[in-house]
Amino acid sequence: MKGLIVNEKTIVLTDGLKKPKPGKGEVLIKVHSASLNPYDLESAAGIYDSYFKEYGFDHPVQTGLEFAGTLETGGTKFNIGERVYGYAHLITGCKTHAEYITLPEEYISTIPSDLSFEEAAALPIGVLTSLSIYEDLSPKASDLKVLIIGASGGVGVYATQLAKQRGHHTTALAGKGHTDFLKDLGADEAYEYTEKLLSDLEGNYDLILDFSTRFTLEDCRFLLSASGKFIPALPNDQNGGTSEDQHIAYLMVMHGDTSRLKSVEPLLKNKALRPVVEEVYRFNKYNEALTHLQKSGKRGRIILNW
Repeated sequence: MKGLIVNEKTIVLTDGLKKPKPGKGEVLIKVHSASLNPYDLESAAGIYDSYFKEYGFDHPVQTGLEFAGTLETGGTKFNIGERVYGYAHLITGCKTHAEYITLPEEYISTIPSDLSFEEAAALPIGVLTSLSIYEDLSPKASDLKVLIIGASGGVGVYATQLAKQRGHHTTALAGKGHTDFLKDLGADEAYEYTEKLLSDLEGNYDLILDFSTRFTLEDCRFLLSASGKFIPALPNDQNGGTSEDQHIAYLMVMHGDTSRLKSVEPLLKNKALRPVVEEVYRFNKYNEALTHLQKSGKRGRIILNW
């Protein structure tokens, strides 16, 4: 079995890994496509080593969270041979940059018939994060005024589309060349960072989502409504994301969720929700993919294929 392993903090493609065996409530999956995202660089840099140690993580592959593939074993919800996709646990269990993985059934869902493996692998984290924001963290359920910073990235493209589906008014900020694309996804207003500073915006937002990881609560506080929430993609002490401030909502989606992935199937089938894939690479071209990942101005996810 092949997989990407971290060797002295460098990601290396290796053969000869042992195929994992599913535990109780788990299924064995042959991976066809997996996403590449900043988590993988962070994992290779050792940022999660202390968490891995604390939770007893002992798998050789430490990178990869999203995937699409086929079931090698059945379970209580899924059958052998079904096409499935999902999101592995952020810390524990198998990571998805391997030919075979085992995951709990509740982390995965079936792939709609008209989606490719590459498209499906680009969806889970962005969809689940956006649903968590709008359904769990929002100060109200409807008529939101939303500012999405970093709207063209791997999460922002889904936050933009799902905001439209809920009837929210959305302002999208992104890098150069994305404004028409973001309006096509459903943004009511879209601006480039260079043409619209935070100080140029009208404010009174119910939600400010910072997927760019560039801003802090203090940077954005003046733009929030009385009950508004600032939600940084990577909450920490520096951006205010771990504080008890009333204008902070703590965002952390740890793993996949069958019911939530199932909930967007109608939107995927009628094209009201579209996967966004920046580029597809073979796993043996992962160095090129990693270089691409670190460039600015991407749209959606970079995908690796076996």
